[in-house]
Amino acid sequence: MVTAADIGPISSQYSAAATVPLIKSPSLWLPKPIEMPNDIHPLPEDITAYFVYPFTLEEHVLSIHPSPAESISQRRARNAEILHQREVEEEQREKDALKKIAPGYNPSSVLLPSSSSASSSSNPNTMKSDLFDGLSMSSGTVSSTNNVAQRQNTSISDPMDDLVSQLEEMEAKR
Repeated sequence: MVTAADIGPISSQYSAAATVPLIKSPSLWLPKPIEMPNDIHPLPEDITAYFVYPFTLEEHVLSIHPSPAESISQRRARNAEILHQREVEEEQREKDALKKIAPGYNPSSVLLPSSSSASSSSNPNTMKSDLFDGLSMSSGTVSSTNNVAQRQNTSISDPMDDLVSQLEEMEAKR
């Protein structure tokens, strides 16, 4: 039996464990050392001979797959198309929602009022020109007949252009 005096100076907390006998478990064992055969081929001093690569396969492998630049550009184009389709679909959904709320509303064009009375069958441009004709005739100028003829010739153009030209004429008469 081993005593604490045989082991040497041990701190007081380990003194009880110093006298416990150790038993070797049969499940723990060291493996037998590996014996190398005598006819094994050792590595040579220069190993560059082992790094010979046949480049004959590279053309075949590269011809199967597209170049990385082409595949990236194809993927970018496909992704851009998908994003464009999503934007178009989103705009269409917004327009459909607006049409449900206000039928006939189109934010990209001028909203012109239309009356539901019997006079709606007449041309709105002629109604505007008649209104402005009455204003110009009430002012008592001689050139009003010329202006009426000019307005009737340009009644095919945009109504906003007609309004602007008539306002300019009224300013010129002041």
